Amino acid sequence: MKILIAEDDNISRRLLEANLTKKGHEVVATRDGGEAWEALRGKDAPSLAILDWMMPVYDGVEVCRKVRTGGGPYIYLILLTAKGGKEDIASGLEAGADDYIVKPFNPVELHARVAVGERILSLQFQLQEHVEKLEAFDRQKTEFLSMVSHELRTPLAVMSEGVSLLLDGVAGEIGETQRDVITDIRKNIDRLIRLISDLLDLSKIESGKITLRRGTVDLVHVVQQIRTGIGQQAAQKGIELQISLPDRVSKLFADEDKIIQIFNNLIGNAIRYTETGGTIAIQIREEADNMVCTVSDTGAGIAPEHLSKLFTRFGRFGDVKGGGYKGTGLGLVIVKVLVEKHGGHIGVSSEPGKGAAFNFTLKKEPFPSILIIEDDPAVLQLVKKFLEGENYTLYEADTGSSGMDLAKEKTPSLILLDIRLPDINGTEIIGRLRQDVRTRDIPVVAMSGYEVDTGLLERMNQDTAVPFLQKPFDRDLLRRKIRAQWTGR
Repeated sequence: MKILIAEDDNISRRLLEANLTKKGHEVVATRDGGEAWEALRGKDAPSLAILDWMMPVYDGVEVCRKVRTGGGPYIYLILLTAKGGKEDIASGLEAGADDYIVKPFNPVELHARVAVGERILSLQFQLQEHVEKLEAFDRQKTEFLSMVSHELRTPLAVMSEGVSLLLDGVAGEIGETQRDVITDIRKNIDRLIRLISDLLDLSKIESGKITLRRGTVDLVHVVQQIRTGIGQQAAQKGIELQISLPDRVSKLFADEDKIIQIFNNLIGNAIRYTETGGTIAIQIREEADNMVCTVSDTGAGIAPEHLSKLFTRFGRFGDVKGGGYKGTGLGLVIVKVLVEKHGGHIGVSSEPGKGAAFNFTLKKEPFPSILIIEDDPAVLQLVKKFLEGENYTLYEADTGSSGMDLAKEKTPSLILLDIRLPDINGTEIIGRLRQDVRTRDIPVVAMSGYEVDTGLLERMNQDTAVPFLQKPFDRDLLRRKIRAQWTGR
């Protein structure tokens, strides 16, 4: 096994190296924490490291912290220390060390602790292999499900459009018997389309690809939109739709499409399980930290023994009178995930024969703040005008130094940064922001009217390139670039 030794004392380092080499290990010896960290972050990193507690550049505890937060393959870390106090040992273990050896070390103990590390690494490797196989199988399953669903959508869309043309009489007059048959076909096509949509959403949930595209959402306006569309379905079945909305509510920083999906799913269920002459009620009220939404009906209700199954995959409940669409059992799973993505929770109360009431909350997330660092007053005013109505808190600075000070003071959600400023170059500002613990995680969108080395911007971030706006830009492009930074929040 390849083992790293980090020890600044020459005698101790040589003794360790001799003992480990004698047992057939490949040894990499370093004299300080800086050399050790460079060796451990390399491509051919050792599997196990023995780190002296006290050494130059980085001590052993700091190297442990860096390894544990730096990602990459698991490395078994043993601290070598003259400190025998329990508090010292505990602090080393909390920093990420797996084990420790007290100086002066005993060769028998050294080999025993290294052997323990080898066994744990072997088990870790086996576990990782098993996890990777399961993840690969899960990805294949999800990809297959997604592919099949997408392939089915096109022919179903053609069939649905063809049936609509028949029902509208575009292809010629049809009799009542033919109309009834074609209507049944239409219902079953719609059922398949809903099933495919649910399966696609489920595959996104299982692969962790459900993300939120947040923006300003007026919940009253959303419900009014929904009433226009879904109210027709309720009216066709003879169901009264009652909506209770306040005159106005606080705007939400949320994903409007996902919220519409939540309501459509819950109201669709209510229509499905409510008989002609029944009532569906939608209510919204505002609390200090949440918006509280209720969708209730006078339908069949849910038996107590079925309540625990509601939010599980393929958890079917209740009966639809008249042999209508029975549902996939996936809709409420998707609803629960979307509600929780918005920082809320969902619950249900019901009695058989007395309907059901679904209550869910949507957290009132604070709207983001944006720091605009721009020395041209005209551009600054234009950017502020472009962002009107978005409910962002805006800060502004006209120099790089004042912008960095403001970033440290306010820690905004995003920085819009002009690359060419009178005092400090924008790329240097990004570098300084990344080095400060207060500002290193703040996303930056760069902008300039001059040619910029976009390759350099791509290297400024660890995971993704710094987004760039070429001046002049329009309002929609600016908003899209900014909203892209909120995705997944």
